[in-house]
Amino acid sequence: MKVLVLAVRGLQTAYVGCYGNPWIATPALDALAAGGVVFDRHFADRADADGARLTWRDGRHHPPDSPHRESSADATADLIEVLKKRGVYTCLIVDDSRPAEVGLEHNGDEVHRAASFGAVLEAASAALHRLSGRGDWLLWVDLAALLPPWDTPEEFVAPYFQEEPADDEDVEGEEVELEPLTPLRNPPIGRVDAEDDELFLQLQGSYAGAVSWLDDGIGRLLQRLDVVNAGHEIMVVLTADSGLALGEHGYVGPGCPHTHAEATHLPLILCLPGADEAGRRVAALTQAADLAPTLADVFDVELPSAQGCTLLPLVYGEVEELHPYVSSGARAGDAVEWCLRTLQWAFMLPLPSGPPRLYVQPDDRWEATNVVQHHLELVEGLERTLSSFVEASRRPGPLEPPPLPQTESGDQERHGGSGD
Repeated sequence: MKVLVLAVRGLQTAYVGCYGNPWIATPALDALAAGGVVFDRHFADRADADGARLTWRDGRHHPPDSPHRESSADATADLIEVLKKRGVYTCLIVDDSRPAEVGLEHNGDEVHRAASFGAVLEAASAALHRLSGRGDWLLWVDLAALLPPWDTPEEFVAPYFQEEPADDEDVEGEEVELEPLTPLRNPPIGRVDAEDDELFLQLQGSYAGAVSWLDDGIGRLLQRLDVVNAGHEIMVVLTADSGLALGEHGYVGPGCPHTHAEATHLPLILCLPGADEAGRRVAALTQAADLAPTLADVFDVELPSAQGCTLLPLVYGEVEELHPYVSSGARAGDAVEWCLRTLQWAFMLPLPSGPPRLYVQPDDRWEATNVVQHHLELVEGLERTLSSFVEASRRPGPLEPPPLPQTESGDQERHGGSGD
């Protein structure tokens, strides 16, 4: 088996056409989705780059309040090490333009560092040419072009800033001509005014340009698969380490301190050799810890300490569910926020203090209406389950997730009220 993994930093699903965005040009990603299997409810274990890299290596949950580890304590649980023992050649292309504290690069057969998006694409293209004559291999490509500061070429940004601004009225009712919006290269990182519509539009347009640039580069790289005459033999995986907050809940940038969907909802597309199962969309809940066990399954090796599950039964329609819920965590200073998601609910719990939040899913897509007060019994049960899950994830060995509260599954609970 030959596998190409495209791991994008900071790709928010709301800005990709195959995930429902109607106004951003992402033809390469959309074509990849059309020829593959799209996971609609894939979530981060941790809303940061370091957590994703730890999880991608060993298939385990790494809570944000736990010390960073460069690899699992059990060496057999490290994906790259297991693949090398199996004879799978591993090549890692690292985007050093935005370095991550925890990297993917240790122990790979080949590791190439690149200082720009263009250099990453060149290194990946050259690697595909070198690998074309080998047997089993894994090529992992790290892409950081979406992280600010944005150095997107003008041709990709300009289309999102062409419209003339509408006139407005001042307090006396007279028309005031508004200044045209301009792209942002260095957006404000951290807390922002969630009601600043002008900033939000600038962020949207600037990020949209970066997404189009990313899509163009990925499209050119995927064309290389046909050039090396191996496209029909290669499995392509596209995912992200985390989303990127763009002011939706009063925060901008990576390292988001909350677990809302803009930070934790991740794209995941698996394009199988020969376009097998093309067009399938998976509605089941999945998360980042499932990727390493899936790749292990693809290469027919084992990750005995993994806590995630292989996704192949979902890919082939053999099962409809792997997890009754998924959990995400985020850290900001000494504060940690946890989120437990089911198909019906998104429950968020800030610690050490802070009011819990509950959102109806998928109806409240933007997680704007907190309905905690209408479901107090359910919230207590979800909090118990979430706390038990976090503790279970810290223990060595396979994970035994605690059950959901019985009140979670009823339609009466789901539609019992809405409010703020």
